Amino acid sequence: MQKDKAFTEIRKDRIENVTLALTLDTRRPTDKLPVAVRVNKERKTIYYRTGLRCTLDEWEKISKSAKRGINFEIKKSQIAIYDKVKANVDYLLRENSFNFDNLKSSLTGEKSSNFSIFWKDFADSKKVGTRKSYLNALNSFSSAVGTNIDFSSVSQLMIEKWKSKMERNGLSNTTQGIYFRACRAVVNDCIRQGLIKRNQYPFGRGKVIIRRGRSRKDEFLDVSTIKKLMRFEPPEEWLKGYADAVVEAINFWMFSYLGNGLNLADIAQLKYEKHYFESGKTELKFIREKTKDTTDEDVEIIIPIIPEVQKILDNYGDVPEPDNFVFPQILNGETDPFRIKDIVTQHNSNIRSRIQVACKILGIEKNLSMTWARHSFATNLTIAGVSERYISQAMGHSTKKSITQGYIGLFPPEKRMKFNKMLLEE
Repeated sequence: MQKDKAFTEIRKDRIENVTLALTLDTRRPTDKLPVAVRVNKERKTIYYRTGLRCTLDEWEKISKSAKRGINFEIKKSQIAIYDKVKANVDYLLRENSFNFDNLKSSLTGEKSSNFSIFWKDFADSKKVGTRKSYLNALNSFSSAVGTNIDFSSVSQLMIEKWKSKMERNGLSNTTQGIYFRACRAVVNDCIRQGLIKRNQYPFGRGKVIIRRGRSRKDEFLDVSTIKKLMRFEPPEEWLKGYADAVVEAINFWMFSYLGNGLNLADIAQLKYEKHYFESGKTELKFIREKTKDTTDEDVEIIIPIIPEVQKILDNYGDVPEPDNFVFPQILNGETDPFRIKDIVTQHNSNIRSRIQVACKILGIEKNLSMTWARHSFATNLTIAGVSERYISQAMGHSTKKSITQGYIGLFPPEKRMKFNKMLLEE
């Protein structure tokens, strides 16, 4: 086989972040190559073979055939297989359950052998953060009721046993709710696929109730307390390295508060992009790419660089060059999404523990975390009389009620600057 000879892909499509092509599988060069549907997602590729083998010349004749003849009949049969794979990919993406194992199952008819394995496969089809949450829920479930649970064994009694174990272990209503919602999503998908009967459904009225956690409406700092935290000075007896780390933690919390409540995962991805320079270095823009688990809209967040934000950028930000990360020290060049999730989690934990030390010294009796910065942004602007529409858009809340509500750009830069300066006005 001539490895460098180009050949035609008879069909090629892209569905969301998955690409497909009807092509030749050239991984093991031979005279007659297998025809396959190549499916690629995020650098992982599988080849679903159609059963046909041909030389490069035969393949080109098949690909160029039209209307009649044996080659055209072969071409139609290969396109039919491709269309089947494409339809399955499209369905799994719409059901938020696409992964290569699920695709293989949908094409071959193979099913997960039990509920526990199905749960893991379901988790693996999710984005990084959701996947980890679903796997944590599965681990908790397994520790209470065992592993390799049959589909027929899923019941209200089993979930109640799990619930009792979580309560004995001191898990909060919030954590229990997160785990139960993960389980409910898995059970619903099992029912949809006919793996679990509807009368086995364990949640709802008269069954296991998924309780809400406590409200976070009081998890905010007023402006005077925030300014007190901004003025924190480390005790002289502290080692310089630790003192610097605590002050840095406070500054990242302040950046979140003054930066529209941006969470640390988004702060880590923030870049000096085109809008920063076009605005005369007065605003940062972040496009939060919503996934299929939420909405298909991209959410635009624009952060006015008020003087206090500029001071943080001067002290902790990178050189403002196009496409530079604003805070490269957070991820330190890491690109793997699973490692990024762990890094952000660790940074959040570090910020929380360090900022609480400062709060104790200042007499601020709050268990502060980065979440408080987001709630403080919304609450303090509300108290200041800023419109709910601006607050919602500034925080990246997406709504489909009105097309215009999706664009914070409706508020001119001077308004955005004015509103965010109110975050420090008592």
